[in-house]
Amino acid sequence: MAELAEAGAADQTGTERKPLSRYVLASYGAPAVPLALVGLPMAVYLPPLYSDSDGFGLSLVMVGLIITLSRFTDVITDPIIGFVSDRWHTRWGRRKPFVLIGTPIYIVGIWLLFVPPVEFSEVSFLGWSFNSGYPWLFMAVAVTYLGSTIKDLPYSAWGAELSNDYNERTLITSWREGFGVTGSLISAFTPAVILFFGYTRPADAVFFLTIAMAVLMVPLVTNAVVAVPEWPVKETRERLPLMQSLRYVMRNGPFMRLMVIFTFSAMGSAMTNSLSFYFVKHVMLAGELYGLYLAPYFLCQIAAIPLWLKLSRKIGKHRATMVAIGWYAVWASLLPLIYIAPQEWFTVFRVELLMSFLPTETYQSMVSYFEGIETGKFVFFLIVMCLKGSAIGALAALPRAMAADVVDLDTAQTGKQQAGAYFSIWSMVQKASYALGIFIGTGLAVAFGFNSLADPMNTDNTWFTLFMLACLYSVIPALFKFVAMPLLWHYPLTEEKLRNIQLEIKAKAAAAG
Repeated sequence: MAELAEAGAADQTGTERKPLSRYVLASYGAPAVPLALVGLPMAVYLPPLYSDSDGFGLSLVMVGLIITLSRFTDVITDPIIGFVSDRWHTRWGRRKPFVLIGTPIYIVGIWLLFVPPVEFSEVSFLGWSFNSGYPWLFMAVAVTYLGSTIKDLPYSAWGAELSNDYNERTLITSWREGFGVTGSLISAFTPAVILFFGYTRPADAVFFLTIAMAVLMVPLVTNAVVAVPEWPVKETRERLPLMQSLRYVMRNGPFMRLMVIFTFSAMGSAMTNSLSFYFVKHVMLAGELYGLYLAPYFLCQIAAIPLWLKLSRKIGKHRATMVAIGWYAVWASLLPLIYIAPQEWFTVFRVELLMSFLPTETYQSMVSYFEGIETGKFVFFLIVMCLKGSAIGALAALPRAMAADVVDLDTAQTGKQQAGAYFSIWSMVQKASYALGIFIGTGLAVAFGFNSLADPMNTDNTWFTLFMLACLYSVIPALFKFVAMPLLWHYPLTEEKLRNIQLEIKAKAAAAG
């Protein structure tokens, strides 16, 4: 095993690599902060921004459909960017130029999406009358995803190529996810902070977050390009045509297994994210406290990442992912029960009791802040979400580390470094699955009678409608994630097998001179 570990520290040119320093790991992961600042609004605020009564007031089901359709542009752009970035050799590397080109496109797309410079109104075209917000939403989302594709696919491939070590790859993705969750935490706290300044609408939160993203992204991406190495690549065969390259990808058993697993996982995540605001506003009757729910949720993600990393080193990434799915599902299943259970069950969690130790003036101020809210249920909801959220870091970091591992299997078969092709397919499938999940979640909610424009305190949504909204938000997404269990149990690419594959790659590189 010592020989295997030593071999795993060498790149495909046979050159020994030193372990990555913390500064390099931090420089690579830091661009995830501004990305997450708007990534969270993209996931949870985009549908409410365009379809809530405090937003642009469009149809929820139409917003979900347009977001879904706009993501299918990635079916064309993702494979092209992945293929070209694998083959475009420059003095600055293969991946870095794409990251630099895609960043300003992404910033412009986000600005058009969240801070539209026009007012939406009813228009007519070829005899059809519709709100101008619908085509604007499609255009802005398409531009945003184009910029995301150009920069994120090479960025992910770059990270996969930073190390050949099984555990260091997990460390790289954990640093990136740690920074990402930090950005998400800032994004989650923002609505709660600006609430004290009179900003209560989703549009207010995304405005400030969009500005912060634009300010931070350029210097952090520039630092990553300067400080993080991109290792030279020595390939043992001639370049493969696009279709032949894709055929090798499709024959990679572990990779295809991952695709099935995380297609369903992405669909479940999309359902949860797209309905979370509506669940808190209409089921928990605490829409103005949405930021207070998000903040501890993402804080628990950060705190749990080192624990999941330690567990993955002990039992393997695939088994650790199984544990994370099970942990996530247990707590998700409790959320509909919070809605249907009587308030008396949660008396012990009421804010009035938990804060009774505070001075009288402070106590009265805090209690008035929760006026009209069933605080016992809301506090218990926060506790459950913190426990559920502690699994999210693992479900984000470990799969990406596993995806980086399967690229080595392809390199052993083809003699090529095709991380770009792999991550383009990974991204394309995830985006399509996520978009489909948004449509399924919002579409089923509307099919069960949910009215997103209703006043939650004087609602026309029935008990059954809100119960099904709770299930679509929690239980059904958890069932989607359970599809992974049998496929992960027999996952073939273990640490020892990966070490042997890396030995084979090194031997071929040495033989090629």
